[in-house]
Amino acid sequence: MKQKQFEAEHAALWEKLAAILKGDQPDAVEALPTLYRRLCQCLALAIQRGYSPALTDYLQNMVSDCHKRLYGTAAARPMTLRRWMLEEFPQRVRQEWRLVLLAMLAFWGVGLGVGWLVWQQPHWAYSFISPGQLREFQSMYQPSAAAIGRGGAEGDVVMFGFYIWNNVSIGFRTFAGGIFGGIPALLSIVFNGLHGGVVASWLSKDPITRETFWSFVVTHSSFEITGLMLSGVAGMRLGLALISPGRLTRRHALFAASRRMFPVLVGAALMTALAAFFEAFWSASSAITPATKFAVGGVCWTLVIGFFLFAGRRER
Repeated sequence: MKQKQFEAEHAALWEKLAAILKGDQPDAVEALPTLYRRLCQCLALAIQRGYSPALTDYLQNMVSDCHKRLYGTAAARPMTLRRWMLEEFPQRVRQEWRLVLLAMLAFWGVGLGVGWLVWQQPHWAYSFISPGQLREFQSMYQPSAAAIGRGGAEGDVVMFGFYIWNNVSIGFRTFAGGIFGGIPALLSIVFNGLHGGVVASWLSKDPITRETFWSFVVTHSSFEITGLMLSGVAGMRLGLALISPGRLTRRHALFAASRRMFPVLVGAALMTALAAFFEAFWSASSAITPATKFAVGGVCWTLVIGFFLFAGRRER
């Protein structure tokens, strides 16, 4: 085929690509990959047939521009952390609803069951927690203890650092324990549920400590307990990947599960850090009335539940 005939046959293609590159045809951008492949064929034919350097240079420049348009420009994306928190985090949690349900049963089921037992027969509390520890809890939540674990503004910051270290470390240990078949992660959730159930029931039996205890824990527990359970879910998923890798090798299954659970682990760590903030600067404050703490706690629990039910559902 002669060059003039070749140019006449493909002129419409080149003109359309030139218009797309200039932005004159924004509606045709979706057709760019298909047109780009045809342009590459034109360039290959022009070089093979020995057409003029002017034509091959023109086609080469257009191929280069199309390649840059397709592969060289980074797509506009939201911040990675924001995408993890607002989209991938709740999506992954909903996808793991079976493990989430198991974690909820392990924490709330054990906690409520043991709590009911201690409420009916208080002496059972000594089977789970030593008498000395129970006395410490009763002393800590006396109304006369106006500032629970506080020592002014400086003490708030110190306790904030302690709570972050304590809460996040518990979450990470729960996650890491999941590598052993998921059992240690589940046991960690069970132990925390058992401990919380005993303490809550024991302090609720005493009218003196009842309001002080519940007004202290109601707000930050929404973030702390959720973060703990999600750390366990991420750990259990890693353990299950090793037990049942499917068609993958165990190494590849573990790698895939870790990538999948990474947003969940990051979200759980941020939730426990947020819990530490509330615990240090809000929950222990004697300047805030119990009624206000209960109201804010109810709002926090509603927001947490609503977030995992509805966030990230809109198609991107």
